[in-house]
Amino acid sequence: MDRRYESLTLVLWMSENDIWDLAIVGGGPAGMAAAIYGARYGLKTILFEAGVLGGAQATSPGIENYPGFTFIVGMDLANKMKEQVKRAGATIKEITEVKGIKKDDSSDLFLLETRRGEFRAHAVIIATGGGHRKLGVDGEKELTGRGVSYCATCDGPLFRGKRVAVVGGGNTAVTEALYLVELAEKVYLIHRRDELRAEHALQKLLFDSEVEVLWDTIVTAIEGDSMVKSLRLKNVKTGEESELEVDGVFIALGSDPVSGLAKELGVETNERGEIIVDRLQRTNVEGVYAAGDVVEGLKQIAVAVGHGAVAADTAYKYIRGRS
Repeated sequence: MDRRYESLTLVLWMSENDIWDLAIVGGGPAGMAAAIYGARYGLKTILFEAGVLGGAQATSPGIENYPGFTFIVGMDLANKMKEQVKRAGATIKEITEVKGIKKDDSSDLFLLETRRGEFRAHAVIIATGGGHRKLGVDGEKELTGRGVSYCATCDGPLFRGKRVAVVGGGNTAVTEALYLVELAEKVYLIHRRDELRAEHALQKLLFDSEVEVLWDTIVTAIEGDSMVKSLRLKNVKTGEESELEVDGVFIALGSDPVSGLAKELGVETNERGEIIVDRLQRTNVEGVYAAGDVVEGLKQIAVAVGHGAVAADTAYKYIRGRS
Protein backbone atom coordinates (compact mmCIF):
# COMPACT_ATOMS: atom_id res chain seq x y z
CA MET A 1 0.00 0.00 0.00
CA ASP A 2 1.19 3.56 -0.81
CA ARG A 3 2.52 5.27 2.34
CA ARG A 4 0.26 8.27 1.68
CA TYR A 5 -2.78 6.00 1.94
CA GLU A 6 -1.36 4.30 5.03
CA SER A 7 -1.02 7.68 6.74
CA LEU A 8 -4.50 8.74 5.68
CA THR A 9 -5.97 5.45 6.96
CA LEU A 10 -4.20 5.90 10.28
CA VAL A 11 -5.47 9.46 10.67
CA LEU A 12 -9.03 8.41 9.89
CA TRP A 13 -8.76 5.40 12.21
CA MET A 14 -7.58 7.52 15.13
CA SER A 15 -10.28 10.14 14.71
CA GLU A 16 -12.62 10.94 17.59
CA ASN A 17 -15.50 9.29 15.72
CA ASP A 18 -13.83 5.90 16.19
CA ILE A 19 -13.85 6.09 19.97
CA TRP A 20 -16.67 4.04 21.43
CA ASP A 21 -18.28 4.77 24.76
CA LEU A 22 -18.91 1.13 25.58
CA ALA A 23 -17.43 -2.05 24.14
CA ILE A 24 -19.03 -5.38 25.08
CA VAL A 25 -17.19 -8.66 24.54
CA GLY A 26 -19.51 -11.66 24.23
CA GLY A 27 -22.85 -11.99 22.46
CA GLY A 28 -24.86 -14.19 24.82
CA PRO A 29 -27.82 -13.00 26.92
CA ALA A 30 -25.61 -10.90 29.22
CA GLY A 31 -23.80 -9.19 26.38
CA MET A 32 -26.97 -8.53 24.40
CA ALA A 33 -28.79 -7.14 27.44
CA ALA A 34 -25.83 -4.86 28.14
CA ALA A 35 -25.85 -3.69 24.52
CA ILE A 36 -29.57 -2.90 24.65
CA TYR A 37 -29.24 -0.90 27.85
CA GLY A 38 -26.06 0.84 26.78
CA ALA A 39 -27.52 1.96 23.45
CA ARG A 40 -30.79 3.07 25.04
CA TYR A 41 -28.80 5.20 27.49
CA GLY A 42 -27.37 6.98 24.48
CA LEU A 43 -23.91 5.43 24.71
CA LYS A 44 -22.06 4.71 21.49
CA THR A 45 -22.08 0.94 21.97
CA ILE A 46 -20.36 -1.87 20.10
CA LEU A 47 -20.88 -5.60 20.72
CA PHE A 48 -18.27 -8.20 19.71
CA GLU A 49 -18.98 -11.92 19.31
CA ALA A 50 -16.46 -14.50 18.13
CA GLY A 51 -19.24 -16.58 16.55
CA VAL A 52 -22.84 -15.53 16.04
CA LEU A 53 -24.98 -13.90 18.70
CA GLY A 54 -26.87 -16.23 21.00
CA GLY A 55 -24.50 -17.85 23.47
CA ALA A 56 -25.22 -21.18 25.12
CA GLN A 57 -28.98 -20.55 25.09
CA ALA A 58 -29.00 -20.95 21.31
CA THR A 59 -28.28 -24.69 21.65
CA SER A 60 -31.28 -25.38 23.89
CA PRO A 61 -34.17 -27.24 22.23
CA GLY A 62 -36.61 -25.50 24.54
CA ILE A 63 -36.61 -22.94 27.35
CA GLU A 64 -39.49 -22.86 29.83
CA ASN A 65 -38.12 -20.76 32.70
CA TYR A 66 -37.47 -17.41 31.05
CA PRO A 67 -40.17 -14.86 32.01
CA GLY A 68 -42.58 -14.04 29.22
CA PHE A 69 -42.35 -17.40 27.45
CA THR A 70 -43.98 -20.62 28.62
CA PHE A 71 -41.85 -22.32 25.95
CA ILE A 72 -39.41 -21.03 23.37
CA VAL A 73 -36.64 -22.67 21.34
CA GLY A 74 -33.27 -21.31 22.41
CA MET A 75 -32.30 -20.04 18.96
CA ASP A 76 -35.64 -18.24 18.63
CA LEU A 77 -35.06 -16.42 21.93
CA ALA A 78 -31.52 -15.54 20.82
CA ASN A 79 -32.83 -14.11 17.54
CA LYS A 80 -35.42 -12.01 19.37
CA MET A 81 -32.68 -10.58 21.59
CA LYS A 82 -30.48 -9.89 18.56
CA GLU A 83 -33.29 -8.00 16.83
CA GLN A 84 -33.78 -5.90 19.97
CA VAL A 85 -30.06 -5.08 20.06
CA LYS A 86 -30.33 -3.82 16.49
CA ARG A 87 -33.44 -1.77 17.24
CA ALA A 88 -31.72 -0.18 20.24
CA GLY A 89 -28.99 1.09 17.93
CA ALA A 90 -25.93 -0.83 19.12
CA THR A 91 -23.33 -1.81 16.53
CA ILE A 92 -22.88 -5.60 16.22
CA LYS A 93 -19.65 -7.26 15.15
CA GLU A 94 -20.27 -11.00 14.74
CA ILE A 95 -17.54 -13.46 13.71
CA THR A 96 -15.16 -10.97 15.33
CA GLU A 97 -13.03 -12.41 18.08
CA VAL A 98 -11.44 -9.98 20.51
CA LYS A 99 -7.90 -11.31 20.78
CA GLY A 100 -6.64 -8.91 23.40
CA ILE A 101 -7.61 -5.95 25.58
CA LYS A 102 -5.20 -3.46 27.09
CA LYS A 103 -5.38 -0.07 28.74
CA ASP A 104 -3.69 2.86 27.01
CA ASP A 105 -2.58 5.03 29.92
CA SER A 106 -1.83 8.01 27.68
CA SER A 107 -5.42 8.25 26.42
CA ASP A 108 -7.11 6.42 29.31
CA LEU A 109 -8.90 4.28 26.73
CA PHE A 110 -9.19 0.51 26.36
CA LEU A 111 -7.77 -0.93 23.16
CA LEU A 112 -9.48 -4.05 21.78
CA GLU A 113 -7.55 -6.02 19.21
CA THR A 114 -9.51 -7.91 16.52
CA ARG A 115 -8.89 -9.18 13.00
CA ARG A 116 -10.87 -6.16 11.80
CA GLY A 117 -8.41 -3.83 13.47
CA GLU A 118 -8.11 -2.12 16.84
CA PHE A 119 -11.12 -0.57 18.54
CA ARG A 120 -10.98 2.01 21.34
CA ALA A 121 -13.53 2.45 24.13
CA HIS A 122 -13.99 4.29 27.39
CA ALA A 123 -15.39 1.24 29.18
CA VAL A 124 -15.59 -2.52 28.62
CA ILE A 125 -18.09 -5.16 29.70
CA ILE A 126 -16.75 -8.72 29.58
CA ALA A 127 -19.56 -11.22 28.95
CA THR A 128 -17.59 -14.08 27.46
CA GLY A 129 -19.59 -16.80 29.24
CA GLY A 130 -18.44 -20.23 30.22
CA GLY A 131 -17.77 -23.33 28.20
CA HIS A 132 -19.38 -26.57 29.34
CA ARG A 133 -16.89 -29.36 29.88
CA LYS A 134 -17.50 -32.03 27.29
CA LEU A 135 -17.31 -35.80 27.50
CA GLY A 136 -15.57 -35.92 24.16
CA VAL A 137 -17.30 -39.09 22.99
CA ASP A 138 -18.93 -40.09 19.71
CA GLY A 139 -22.45 -38.72 19.34
CA GLU A 140 -22.09 -35.92 21.87
CA LYS A 141 -21.68 -33.08 19.40
CA GLU A 142 -24.12 -34.48 16.86
CA LEU A 143 -26.92 -34.98 19.41
CA THR A 144 -26.47 -31.78 21.43
CA GLY A 145 -29.91 -30.20 21.62
CA ARG A 146 -31.42 -33.55 20.59
CA GLY A 147 -31.25 -35.28 23.92
CA VAL A 148 -27.78 -34.17 25.00
CA SER A 149 -27.98 -31.26 27.41
CA TYR A 150 -25.69 -29.41 29.79
CA CYS A 151 -28.39 -27.79 31.93
CA ALA A 152 -31.15 -29.70 33.73
CA THR A 153 -32.80 -26.50 34.96
CA CYS A 154 -33.04 -25.32 31.36
CA ASP A 155 -34.09 -28.52 29.62
CA GLY A 156 -35.32 -30.90 32.34
CA PRO A 157 -39.04 -30.24 31.82
CA LEU A 158 -38.69 -31.46 28.24
CA PHE A 159 -37.96 -34.95 29.61
CA ARG A 160 -40.96 -35.23 31.92
CA GLY A 161 -41.96 -38.89 32.19
CA LYS A 162 -38.89 -40.11 30.29
CA ARG A 163 -35.67 -41.96 31.11
CA VAL A 164 -32.56 -39.81 31.56
CA ALA A 165 -28.99 -40.06 32.78
CA VAL A 166 -26.76 -37.51 34.48
CA VAL A 167 -22.99 -37.80 34.07
CA GLY A 168 -20.78 -36.47 36.86
CA GLY A 169 -20.12 -36.74 40.57
CA GLY A 170 -19.92 -33.20 41.94
CA ASN A 171 -22.48 -30.83 43.41
CA THR A 172 -23.86 -29.86 40.00
CA ALA A 173 -24.41 -33.46 38.90
CA VAL A 174 -26.12 -34.48 42.15
CA THR A 175 -28.27 -31.35 42.21
CA GLU A 176 -29.37 -31.95 38.62
CA ALA A 177 -30.17 -35.60 39.33
CA LEU A 178 -32.31 -34.58 42.33
CA TYR A 179 -34.10 -32.02 40.20
CA LEU A 180 -34.74 -34.47 37.38
CA VAL A 181 -36.03 -37.26 39.64
CA GLU A 182 -39.09 -35.07 40.28
CA LEU A 183 -39.81 -34.96 36.55
CA ALA A 184 -38.50 -38.06 34.83
CA GLU A 185 -39.73 -41.64 34.97
CA LYS A 186 -36.20 -42.89 35.73
CA VAL A 187 -32.93 -41.12 36.52
CA TYR A 188 -29.43 -42.63 36.47
CA LEU A 189 -26.34 -40.93 37.84
CA ILE A 190 -23.22 -42.16 36.08
CA HIS A 191 -19.92 -41.62 37.89
CA ARG A 192 -16.47 -42.88 37.00
CA ARG A 193 -15.40 -43.39 40.63
CA ASP A 194 -16.77 -45.33 43.62
CA GLU A 195 -17.55 -42.21 45.64
CA LEU A 196 -19.01 -38.81 44.88
CA ARG A 197 -17.30 -35.45 45.20
CA ALA A 198 -20.55 -33.70 46.13
CA GLU A 199 -21.21 -32.31 49.58
CA HIS A 200 -22.36 -34.89 52.12
CA ALA A 201 -25.73 -33.19 52.61
CA LEU A 202 -26.43 -33.52 48.88
CA GLN A 203 -25.23 -37.10 48.85
CA LYS A 204 -27.66 -37.99 51.64
CA LEU A 205 -30.53 -36.51 49.65
CA LEU A 206 -29.42 -38.46 46.60
CA PHE A 207 -29.17 -41.79 48.39
CA ASP A 208 -32.62 -41.21 49.91
CA SER A 209 -34.08 -40.59 46.46
CA GLU A 210 -34.98 -42.94 43.62
CA VAL A 211 -31.92 -41.99 41.56
CA GLU A 212 -29.93 -45.07 40.58
CA VAL A 213 -26.17 -44.56 40.78
CA LEU A 214 -23.94 -46.43 38.34
CA TRP A 215 -20.53 -46.52 40.02
CA ASP A 216 -17.12 -46.91 38.36
CA THR A 217 -18.74 -46.26 34.99
CA ILE A 218 -17.94 -44.05 32.03
CA VAL A 219 -19.87 -43.18 28.89
CA THR A 220 -17.99 -44.26 25.77
CA ALA A 221 -20.56 -43.20 23.18
CA ILE A 222 -23.97 -41.56 22.85
CA GLU A 223 -26.15 -43.28 20.28
CA GLY A 224 -29.22 -42.25 18.32
CA ASP A 225 -30.31 -40.95 14.96
CA SER A 226 -32.27 -37.73 15.26
CA MET A 227 -32.57 -38.10 19.06
CA VAL A 228 -30.66 -39.82 21.86
CA LYS A 229 -31.64 -43.49 22.16
CA SER A 230 -28.97 -45.05 24.37
CA LEU A 231 -25.55 -44.75 25.98
CA ARG A 232 -22.61 -47.07 25.59
CA LEU A 233 -21.08 -47.67 29.02
CA LYS A 234 -17.91 -49.21 30.36
CA ASN A 235 -17.05 -50.27 33.91
CA VAL A 236 -13.55 -48.90 34.55
CA LYS A 237 -12.72 -51.66 37.06
CA THR A 238 -14.00 -54.76 35.29
CA GLY A 239 -13.86 -53.54 31.70
CA GLU A 240 -17.41 -54.77 31.17
CA GLU A 241 -19.32 -52.90 28.46
CA SER A 242 -23.07 -52.39 28.36
CA GLU A 243 -25.84 -50.34 26.78
CA LEU A 244 -28.29 -48.14 28.68
CA GLU A 245 -31.49 -47.02 26.97
CA VAL A 246 -32.31 -43.38 27.77
CA ASP A 247 -34.15 -40.50 26.14
CA GLY A 248 -31.69 -37.89 27.30
CA VAL A 249 -28.33 -37.38 28.95
CA PHE A 250 -27.29 -34.40 31.06
CA ILE A 251 -23.55 -33.83 31.15
CA ALA A 252 -22.70 -32.16 34.45
CA LEU A 253 -18.92 -32.05 34.55
CA GLY A 254 -18.77 -28.36 35.41
CA SER A 255 -17.86 -25.41 33.25
CA ASP A 256 -14.76 -23.45 32.45
CA PRO A 257 -15.33 -19.68 32.45
CA VAL A 258 -13.85 -17.97 29.43
CA SER A 259 -11.90 -15.39 31.40
CA GLY A 260 -8.52 -15.36 29.65
CA LEU A 261 -8.97 -11.84 28.23
CA ALA A 262 -9.94 -10.52 31.63
CA LYS A 263 -6.93 -12.09 33.34
CA GLU A 264 -4.55 -10.56 30.80
CA LEU A 265 -6.08 -7.18 31.59
CA GLY A 266 -5.39 -7.66 35.29
CA VAL A 267 -8.95 -8.52 36.32
CA GLU A 268 -9.15 -10.67 39.45
CA THR A 269 -10.74 -14.13 39.29
CA ASN A 270 -11.55 -16.79 41.87
CA GLU A 271 -10.02 -20.25 42.11
CA ARG A 272 -12.39 -21.51 39.38
CA GLY A 273 -11.41 -18.74 36.99
CA GLU A 274 -14.70 -16.84 37.40
CA ILE A 275 -14.41 -13.05 37.37
CA ILE A 276 -14.89 -11.41 40.76
CA VAL A 277 -17.39 -8.53 40.69
CA ASP A 278 -19.25 -6.42 43.25
CA ARG A 279 -23.02 -5.92 43.32
CA LEU A 280 -22.72 -3.35 40.51
CA GLN A 281 -20.79 -5.80 38.29
CA ARG A 282 -17.55 -3.81 38.72
CA THR A 283 -14.23 -5.63 38.56
CA ASN A 284 -11.05 -4.51 40.30
CA VAL A 285 -10.02 -2.66 37.11
CA GLU A 286 -11.69 0.73 36.79
CA GLY A 287 -13.87 0.92 33.71
CA VAL A 288 -14.10 -2.86 33.32
CA TYR A 289 -17.28 -4.75 34.19
CA ALA A 290 -18.32 -8.38 33.87
CA ALA A 291 -21.66 -10.14 33.43
CA GLY A 292 -23.20 -13.55 32.82
CA ASP A 293 -21.73 -17.02 33.17
CA VAL A 294 -18.16 -15.72 33.33
CA VAL A 295 -18.83 -14.41 36.85
CA GLU A 296 -19.62 -16.39 39.97
CA GLY A 297 -23.25 -17.28 40.56
CA LEU A 298 -26.28 -19.06 39.13
CA LYS A 299 -25.81 -19.85 35.45
CA GLN A 300 -29.21 -18.93 34.04
CA ILE A 301 -30.43 -16.71 31.21
CA ALA A 302 -32.52 -14.53 33.51
CA VAL A 303 -29.52 -13.95 35.80
CA ALA A 304 -27.24 -13.14 32.86
CA VAL A 305 -29.72 -10.59 31.50
CA GLY A 306 -29.88 -8.94 34.93
CA HIS A 307 -26.08 -8.83 35.11
CA GLY A 308 -25.91 -7.20 31.68
CA ALA A 309 -28.44 -4.52 32.61
CA VAL A 310 -26.66 -3.66 35.85
CA ALA A 311 -23.23 -3.63 34.17
CA ALA A 312 -24.45 -1.26 31.46
CA ASP A 313 -26.07 1.05 34.01
CA THR A 314 -22.88 1.18 36.08
CA ALA A 315 -20.76 1.75 32.97
CA TYR A 316 -23.07 4.59 31.87
CA LYS A 317 -22.62 6.39 35.19
CA TYR A 318 -18.85 5.89 35.00
CA ILE A 319 -18.61 7.22 31.44
CA ARG A 320 -20.87 10.20 32.01
CA GLY A 321 -19.01 11.02 35.22
CA ARG A 322 -15.82 11.41 33.18
CA SER A 323 -17.27 13.70 30.51
